Amino acid sequence: MVGSSDPRWKEGFTALGNTRLHYVEAGQGEPLILLHSNGSSVFEFQFVIEDLARRHHVYAIDLPGQGDSDPLVHHWTYPMYARAVAAFMDEHGLAQATVLGTSIGGVICLALAEHHAQRMRAVILVETPIRSAQAWADRWAYVESNFALPIQTFDNVAARLGNLTPELHQRWNIDRSKAGAHAMMDAMWALREYDAPQGLARSQVPTYAILGSKGPVGDSLDALRQALPPDRLSIMEGCGHFPMIEDPARFVEHVERYTGSR
Repeated sequence: MVGSSDPRWKEGFTALGNTRLHYVEAGQGEPLILLHSNGSSVFEFQFVIEDLARRHHVYAIDLPGQGDSDPLVHHWTYPMYARAVAAFMDEHGLAQATVLGTSIGGVICLALAEHHAQRMRAVILVETPIRSAQAWADRWAYVESNFALPIQTFDNVAARLGNLTPELHQRWNIDRSKAGAHAMMDAMWALREYDAPQGLARSQVPTYAILGSKGPVGDSLDALRQALPPDRLSIMEGCGHFPMIEDPARFVEHVERYTGSR
């Protein structure tokens, strides 16, 4: 469990001008903000927060419209998500932070690097799709089948998430149900509007990436290799889209290596 039920972590809400974000925090040191994937929540990082908090002040945020953050009332673009993270930093007195994001959380990292570069110590892209609008359009039938139907069977989830247990499967469907089909699809439409390849190319912030060898964003590997030095790109063998769940210890090693290399 996370939050008030776990004495290691603090749980709370941060009110911003146009929304309210749920978060958990733990540890002391340089700030490290964690942004989850679409249809997930702070629980995505439940197996790594404690270890990361040994050297960092960790904040895991529920994205707007997801987890226990306020629901969306209109369309959100990725620059809007980035502004919300920057406003969260303002409310918590964080002049700078390293921000790590999984999948759409990584796209928010790109928007932060583009529009709030002075606030970023570094960004870490985890299983982040670097795709054009046309690439998204070409796979839209799969996107709708994945995100327009929140509840998924155990076998369906097991194909995407290694080490799946009944407890993790329940959490998966709880989080997707909290977000709902509209918020998840809205985030996917925003991906079609945001030029991730150009965002990566324009980044002036130290940028790192972690991919799973079995993950669904292997088509982004060439773009990442062109943009990043070899020592800033790691492939976690045997992992899929959620390496922080499938191999927490190795995931933490990569994050610590990146945050210690600046």
